[in-house]
Amino acid sequence: MAEFNADTTVRHILTTYPQAFAVFESHGMCEGCKADPPPVPLNQFAGRHGVALPRLIEELNAATGAGDA
Repeated sequence: MAEFNADTTVRHILTTYPQAFAVFESHGMCEGCKADPPPVPLNQFAGRHGVALPRLIEELNAATGAGDA
């Protein structure tokens, strides 16, 4: 599976990997976004929620197994 990148949208991730919600929630995403994830890229989410993009991507890869070979 491919790793996530700055342009991967929150909507794509949560639609494909619902278990990733816990990562987004830990960085301030509200419960309402779980049912209707925003179509924003990870770099925008990271900036808005004050988390470093590399850290967010690392956490998402760990939660979803997306970086595994």
